[in-house]
Amino acid sequence: MPYAFRQLAEPTDAMHDHRPAEAGARDSGMLPPDARESYERLRRVNLFDGIPNDELSAAIASGAIRRRILRRDVFVADPVAAPRDAELIYVIDGQLAVGAFDPGDFADRKAYQDRYDRMSEAERREESALAPPPLARVARKNLAVFFPGDVFNAAAVAAQRDLTVAFFTTAPSEIAVISGHAISELVLRYPFFERRLRRAVEVGRERLANVTGVKQEILDFFVRQGLSVSGERVRVRQLDLCIDCKQCEDACEERYGARRLTLGGYHLGMLDFIYTCRTCTDQRCVDPCEYDSIQYDPDAREVVINEATCTGCTLCAQLCPYGAIEMVDVEDPEHPNYREAFRIRLDADGKLKFGPGTGRVARPRRVANKCDHCATYSDQACVTACPTGSLIEVNAYDLFRERSELARVLARAGYDAEVKPSRRDRRELLPVAPFIEGAHVHDGGLAKIKRFRVGAAIAWVLGLTAFFVCLAEILLRLYAPTKSFQYWFLVKTGEPETIARLQVGFRAGDTLAVWCGYIGTFLLLISVLYPVVRRINSFRLVANAKLWFDFHMMAGTVGPMFIVLHSALKLDNWVSAAFWSMVIVVISGIVGRYLYTQVPDLVNGRELEELDHRRAFNRYRRQYPDAVQLCERELAAHEQKAQHIAARAGLVRTLLWILSEDMKRPARWLRRRVRFRAAAAPRGVVRDLRVRTGRMLLIDRRRVLGERAQLVLHSWKKVHVPFSFIMAAISVVHIWLAFQYSM
Repeated sequence: MPYAFRQLAEPTDAMHDHRPAEAGARDSGMLPPDARESYERLRRVNLFDGIPNDELSAAIASGAIRRRILRRDVFVADPVAAPRDAELIYVIDGQLAVGAFDPGDFADRKAYQDRYDRMSEAERREESALAPPPLARVARKNLAVFFPGDVFNAAAVAAQRDLTVAFFTTAPSEIAVISGHAISELVLRYPFFERRLRRAVEVGRERLANVTGVKQEILDFFVRQGLSVSGERVRVRQLDLCIDCKQCEDACEERYGARRLTLGGYHLGMLDFIYTCRTCTDQRCVDPCEYDSIQYDPDAREVVINEATCTGCTLCAQLCPYGAIEMVDVEDPEHPNYREAFRIRLDADGKLKFGPGTGRVARPRRVANKCDHCATYSDQACVTACPTGSLIEVNAYDLFRERSELARVLARAGYDAEVKPSRRDRRELLPVAPFIEGAHVHDGGLAKIKRFRVGAAIAWVLGLTAFFVCLAEILLRLYAPTKSFQYWFLVKTGEPETIARLQVGFRAGDTLAVWCGYIGTFLLLISVLYPVVRRINSFRLVANAKLWFDFHMMAGTVGPMFIVLHSALKLDNWVSAAFWSMVIVVISGIVGRYLYTQVPDLVNGRELEELDHRRAFNRYRRQYPDAVQLCERELAAHEQKAQHIAARAGLVRTLLWILSEDMKRPARWLRRRVRFRAAAAPRGVVRDLRVRTGRMLLIDRRRVLGERAQLVLHSWKKVHVPFSFIMAAISVVHIWLAFQYSM
């Protein structure tokens, strides 16, 4: 546990200090108006259930228990002036975090905060509407985050290596500050209150003990990038699935005239939290707009822009810390942010009008544009257009899982309830796997899309069933003629069994072969038309791009299987040109599918996984140096080879090397297993080291690909796409000639 948290979850000395309480408890009705409001609010807090009204009101009147309403991005606990008789802070609403700051940055922001607090309302209105950056971004490292119901000890704030550690709000918050003296009095008189505090402390200690290593990096990202204050859904690009086709951006721009998302946002491991609206719970963008052109719609749970009244002042875009709002020019075609399609859409909808009776005095030069999760549509254009299922929406709190469901239930119940951990509650907190292995979500997650999930599965089942039925009939004709359907049909239609037996067979050009050709050609044409289908809006209304891509894969796999049956492997004349062009297309398709699964997985987001493995090796090295040395020798030899290939090999050799690496994996696994038998380490440690070594060898391949990744994909397309159309053209000629000769 970091030094700054050694006392963070510990009981304070005041919990054992049984000094007598001050007299003078008064009825809540006698409290001043401000204190009465605090009393009414704190009376509803579960932590104080069972505390008599007069005692609670007396504590509030004396200042022993204080309720504070805090704006976002203010320091709560001063690390210099923290008293020894520590206060406890209970989060009623909002969110607080702990960050390690450079002393200079901390002093500057603290001075700004103190100056702002001393301002009058008039002075604050004159102050620039552009607030300084979020404290979570200013912090060198975010160390912890606290949600409603959490309790923490303000005295835990301490210096951490040359850094200043401080509590701050990440959203507008409401807290209860309980003095050490009030704690001692309540603990002395009410044992149930002590039990609540101890349980709260225990829950906090368990959470903080979990934040180490890579999990600390994950928590820092969660707070720094504003995901801890995001709405119910955030859009994520799975880098191990993304093929960088940009169809998501194109679909968004096609729908709205200007795209509302940008890839290449904030990366953490295998996930890219793209630049788009997260519908934050503390909408910074809404506050500065003087025309109410951007508002939060509680029914739709979206921040929406009224394009008909937006004046283009840019304040909302400047205040969004996450780059989610873009100002689109609608006046100057020479401006880099001018979008003709966007202007045409607004003009057609009457949203560029100005003057009396409209929402504007003058014609706007620019209009704010942001994602609203396609609120007025039945699907989200970007997610629907993604052919690999890379783009998804998830709940950030479920993804990062900073605290367990049990902790949430206990916090809501005031730490009184006896709650048994559920199966869901046993899941890992701050899980590492989604970030180093991928989220493995293929259906859009929480996004609105045209799902029809079983469509591709049905197509695969029907296609493969038809193929195997035809294959079975062919095999029966060749090796068991009397059991074939053809023999049964001939006998049923009156042919003598002897003659029927002689007529049974399979050859190129007979009825079954011709029908196999029809089916195969039809499927191949469907496969070839995929690039056209994915660009037609009417097809998107039926299903998402991933489903059409799955149909493309099915047709491109099953179609050639039927063509093989159709040819009967008679490839000794010019007609076989169509067959061989199909073979080239199929092989290039297999290679392309391999590249589309390998290249994104190898090139993107493996830094976090590599960091996790290296930390594990360092941890094991202290106790099991011999076992770790075995790993490092294998890794060093492989790294040397990878560097040689990266420096000297051409594109073809690079591809062959990557293919050979996959083919060698089983043999390497066996050799590694044999070598590690002599390692003086527990079986679990040996198994973990073997797995991590294998993963590091895979990660090492990105040194070879590097900047060549996109070149590899584009080079593959130059083979696959042209030969697909050549194959289709030859197939049409082949069918036309076949009809000509048969007539």
